[in-house]
Amino acid sequence: MRAITFHISVPKWAVCKALGLFSPAVCWSRLSTLRLRDVPEPPLPADDWVRVRPLLGGICGSDLAMVCLKTSPDSFAKALVIEPIPLGHENVGVVVERGPAAGDVPDGLRVNVTPVLACAARGLEPCPSCRAGQFCTCWNQAQGQEGLGFSVGYSGRVGGSWSDGFVAHVSQLVPVPEGLSDEQAVLVDPLSTSVHAVLRRPPTDADQDVLVFGCGLIGVGIVAVLRAWGFKGRVLAVARYPFQKSLALHLGADEVWDRADLEERDLFERFAAMYGVRSVKGVVGRPVLFGGPDLVYDAIGNRASVDQSVRSARAQGTVALVGMGNPRWIDWDPIPHKQLTIVGVHGRGLEAWRGKPRHTYRVVHDLMAEGVFPADKLLTHTFPLEQYKTALDVLTHKGHHAAMHGAFRVSE
Repeated sequence: MRAITFHISVPKWAVCKALGLFSPAVCWSRLSTLRLRDVPEPPLPADDWVRVRPLLGGICGSDLAMVCLKTSPDSFAKALVIEPIPLGHENVGVVVERGPAAGDVPDGLRVNVTPVLACAARGLEPCPSCRAGQFCTCWNQAQGQEGLGFSVGYSGRVGGSWSDGFVAHVSQLVPVPEGLSDEQAVLVDPLSTSVHAVLRRPPTDADQDVLVFGCGLIGVGIVAVLRAWGFKGRVLAVARYPFQKSLALHLGADEVWDRADLEERDLFERFAAMYGVRSVKGVVGRPVLFGGPDLVYDAIGNRASVDQSVRSARAQGTVALVGMGNPRWIDWDPIPHKQLTIVGVHGRGLEAWRGKPRHTYRVVHDLMAEGVFPADKLLTHTFPLEQYKTALDVLTHKGHHAAMHGAFRVSE
C-alpha cells in the first residue's frame, strides 16, 4: 500500500536542519527521509482490532513540525514513536476489515479514529486516567503489547492516515454521523483540541477578558467554542495573517491583531493602555505586565508565544498551553512572581458537555451539525497523496496561499 513515511537519520537531519533555514523545501527533497513509498499493510495486532481505509488524512501542525525538523531531538515524544513513521493522525475513514472479536463493528462504517493507544488497545486494565476518560494521558502509553507505539501517525506498527490503510482498536472508533461530510469529519481531531482546551479550563465569573494567542485552526476553533459555550465576555486574539484575523472576527472575537497591527503598536503597549497599567522593562529583556487578560489560551506553543502569554496575563491569571510546541529558553519567572496558574492541554477525552459526559469527538460532531464550525472556511486545501510536496509547500507558506488547514484525499 502507499504511505508517506519519515524516519530520523542523524546525517540527513543535520543537513536538512542547516539548509532548511534558507528553504523549508529541502525537508521534503531527496536530502530528507520523507518519502511516498509502497509498504506492507500492518497486520491486526489482536482480534479486537480493525483496518481502516482513510478517506481524508488531515495535515496537522505537529506533522509539519516533524517534517520541517522543528521539534528538538530530545523531545520526550521522540521516545514513544516507532520508525519508520507512517505520518498522519487526523482522519476520517471506513472500516474495511475486522478481527474476530470486532464483529459488532459494521463493514463500511465511517469513523473518526482517536489516535492515542490507551489501556484498552493494549489489553490492560484501565489506569486512573483511562478510568476518568482522559485517554490521552494514559499511564500505560509505553507498556502493554510490545512495540505498539503510542499513537496512529507515529507508529510503524499501526500506520497513519497519510496512507491507504492503518489499524485501530475498537475502543478508538467514533462513528461519524450521516449528516456530516468527509470534509467536516477530517477536522474533528484538531477541533477536538479546541473543545478540550475550553472545557478543561472554561472561563469563570472572574474571567472577563480572554486572549487567544494564535489564529490557526485550533485558535479560531477556541474562539468559536468560547462563544458556543456561552462566554459573554471580551475575546481578544493575536493572528499572524489577515485572513486568520478575518475568520477569528467572523467566529466571535471582539478584537484581533495581526502581524501588521503589532508592528504598528505591540501587544504590551495595547494592553498597557487597555488596562491602565505600565509595561515594565529593564535595560535588556522583554516587557512584562501585571494587569492584562484574565485567561490566555496559547494555541501556538512556541518560545515567542509562551513567553508573551506569561508576560501579558494579569497577576493571578491563567495561561492554558494548548498542544505541544516544544518551547525552549523561556523566562519562567513571571509565573511565580505573578502567581499565574498554568494549565496543560493535549488531545481529547471524556468531557462534561451540556450536563452530561460526552467524548470530545462527539461534541465536535454536535457543534459541526449546529454550524459552529464552518468547514468550507476551515479546510481550505486538499491534495492527492502524490502531491505531498506541493501540499507541504502550500502549508508552510500559509500567508501566501490563505491556507487555514489542509488534508490528503486518500480515497473516495
